[in-house]
Amino acid sequence: MRRRYKPPKQYRKRFSLKTSEWGPFIKLGLVVLTVLLFIAFLLYIVFPRLMPIVGIKYRAPFVPTPTPMPTAEPTPTPHPMASFDIEQEREEVMFSDYNSYRWFSDPYFYGGQLIFAAGKLVNSNVEMQKLIVFDPVTRVSETLNISPKNDHLLFPKFNDKYLVYFDAHRDGGGNIMVCDITNGWNGRSVVIKEVFVGQPQLMLDGQYVAWTERTGSKMDKLFVCDIESRETTVVQMFSNSPYGQSKPSLRDGVLVWADAGDVQDGIEVNSTIYYIGMNESTVSTCKTSTYVHDPQKVNEHWAWLDAHHSEDTNLYYMNTGEAPRKIAEGVVEFGMDEHFLAYTKNEMLYVYIYDTDEVYAVTPEHEKAQFLGVSDGKVIWMDVTSRERDIMKFAEIPS
Repeated sequence: MRRRYKPPKQYRKRFSLKTSEWGPFIKLGLVVLTVLLFIAFLLYIVFPRLMPIVGIKYRAPFVPTPTPMPTAEPTPTPHPMASFDIEQEREEVMFSDYNSYRWFSDPYFYGGQLIFAAGKLVNSNVEMQKLIVFDPVTRVSETLNISPKNDHLLFPKFNDKYLVYFDAHRDGGGNIMVCDITNGWNGRSVVIKEVFVGQPQLMLDGQYVAWTERTGSKMDKLFVCDIESRETTVVQMFSNSPYGQSKPSLRDGVLVWADAGDVQDGIEVNSTIYYIGMNESTVSTCKTSTYVHDPQKVNEHWAWLDAHHSEDTNLYYMNTGEAPRKIAEGVVEFGMDEHFLAYTKNEMLYVYIYDTDEVYAVTPEHEKAQFLGVSDGKVIWMDVTSRERDIMKFAEIPS
């Protein structure tokens, strides 16, 4: 047998970095790549996590600064007056002796309680004979043991210590009375001052009561009485001046009133509002661009009428340091609170909210309203849709 021939096996030469002429370059490239990867690890992974821990702001190289997302504007929270339901929120004053009286006047809230004068027909004349305190929460009323020495009981106001009211003659004049109610409503009433002309509306704040009084055929005086000392002071005199018919305001220890302002060519072009703290000796002034009647001030809020309650009267509002703004036209009466002012126009009641600069109707269109006042966060009015009898209503204005 012939042996088959087998050619010898050929072996491939293996690649070796040691023997290859490219070996040193490849090794160098691997070292550089390793170093770069380590540096990148530090820059992009370690430092971004470590630096904030030690309070250092850090952004990796070549990483673009993120564009901040625009802050979404919050949806403004509507004022509670936007959902105010007058049909549910208003209350009518009903009390135990309601059927005994048909006429009511001068309501005033303090500490959640309401005081007002109640009257009957006597010899064909309406006489406000009683002062009634009403609690709208408990619906309990109390007829005070106070009777007029003259004909009427008017303008009652009270606080934690004092009750003041005007014991009036039917044709004008009477006595300004005060009663210490620290121990209840049955304190003894005493005369602060006798008034000979008119029926001045009283303003009570703490231990002070203020009013403007006609003291002569052409003379009016603004008085303040310290109830505790019984000392009465004339703050301002008005000689043959329309400002003698302008009511003062006394609130939070500050007395406010109006008087003449700038005169050009013999014509008065505006008014000045004067004010003074009860514990101060310096009178301050606030210039306006209008005529001022019945000015009021609550904190940094000011308001006044530019005429004497006529059909053309405008209501102005001003925040301290700002220019006056006309809020409404044809305003009959108004009153102020810490968060709002209320006024009547065309026999409807409105409130103006300071913070939102918005106006809301408080009474419905089918109801005719007569403004009675603002006190203790509430607005009070008379429903005069039907004049068979007085129907007094009130509503707390949300803030």
